[in-house]
Amino acid sequence: MDPSVLALGVAAVALAGYVWYVPALLELRAGSADRPRSCRSAAAACLVAWATVALTAVVLPAGGRSWLPLGAAGGAAAVVLRIRAALQARRESREAAGAWAELHRVKEA
Repeated sequence: MDPSVLALGVAAVALAGYVWYVPALLELRAGSADRPRSCRSAAAACLVAWATVALTAVVLPAGGRSWLPLGAAGGAAAVVLRIRAALQARRESREAAGAWAELHRVKEA
């Protein structure tokens, strides 16, 4: 398959992904005061993944396998950020549960 045709397809997929990366960008731009860290980490993971797709579309027409390291690095970074977001969400959930439990204890006393 011609690399330029493949690049065009990947670019079309990257453009169609706006339904994911635009809200993620807005999440990051909203500021940290009113957003949980887990949401910001998940948004960063989303942006890294879609940026990797877009950069792959740029590198593909050069031919060869030069896009493989880019895809692997971007994919790994996105996975690491997503795992971090999941761990942060679990920690935030435990903290919220503890706060609610404390409120119920104070209410009953």
